[in-house]
Amino acid sequence: MKENTSQSTQFFFNHIILWFCSLILIFISPSISFAQTYPDRNIVGVVPFPPGGGTDIFGRLVAENLSKQLGQTVIVENKAGADGNIGMDFVAKSNPNGYTLLFNSSAATVNPVLYSKLRFDPLKDLTPIGIACEYYNVIVINPEKTSSKSLAEFLDLIRKNPGKINAGAGGTRLVIDMFTSTGKLDVAVIPYKGGGDSITALLKGEVDFIIINTPGIIQFLNSGKLKALAVTGPKRQFDIPDVPTTREAGMPEYVYSSFFGVYVQGNTSEAVKRKLNTALNEITSKPEVISAFRRGGAEPVQKTIEESSSRYLDEIRRLKELATKVGIPTLD
Repeated sequence: MKENTSQSTQFFFNHIILWFCSLILIFISPSISFAQTYPDRNIVGVVPFPPGGGTDIFGRLVAENLSKQLGQTVIVENKAGADGNIGMDFVAKSNPNGYTLLFNSSAATVNPVLYSKLRFDPLKDLTPIGIACEYYNVIVINPEKTSSKSLAEFLDLIRKNPGKINAGAGGTRLVIDMFTSTGKLDVAVIPYKGGGDSITALLKGEVDFIIINTPGIIQFLNSGKLKALAVTGPKRQFDIPDVPTTREAGMPEYVYSSFFGVYVQGNTSEAVKRKLNTALNEITSKPEVISAFRRGGAEPVQKTIEESSSRYLDEIRRLKELATKVGIPTLD
């Protein structure tokens, strides 16, 4: 009798296990099936800044090569405004099916620090599928307007002219706020929609300096139309090796580096995210893509989803601590 009871109990549990496994398959199968056919139509890649800046240059480079890798066209759309928040919000509220990507650089980690009332949750509504490259910023002047030969000379000029030196903020202004707060500098900040607009303003002499990554300005540095005073990273940049770091140039407390990543809506399936991550890492390993990134002043990298997510979250945390330390106020 005990044996029959044991067999009945085992039979019952076996059926429960089979039922549970079937239930899991019901939910998983559509995701697996979708990932196998993904992508089967065009993908939109959103750049949250106007054409011409570093984010746009990197975004179009990634889009072109992802199109080849995935076998579907990745169409770049510039959705500029609000320091990049409009484009970020668009992707954060998009269908989580992997057909809307966000191509973004420092705004992805800076804006959650700088803005207190975003219309989306950057920690839940956006998630990185990979990091394409890393890069530093450069403090740049127009030598025809500003004759400073070094960062030390330029800092002295700012201090002798409080409130009269203008900085062009292309997209996000936190890097400039960090610069002025660290150096206790009184600078007028003029906002622009993106890096391309701030570069144009500097070339026209509308502003005295900008702090920006090199993709959009390397041609002007090489031609002498613009002059780099210092690199904000922990070491010199490979494409402008003669330009000192801020540590070397007399401003050791001001060190900042960033990365360019590809993001999707936070609820996108794991299978689709991994497919995109694999494709991104494959293209950033190609010699021609490596050369293109380096021409733009960036070093291509290959990161897993986990590594990319960790870097994204750690950078937001680090910048929040830094902003609190130097007293940078948040914006509404």
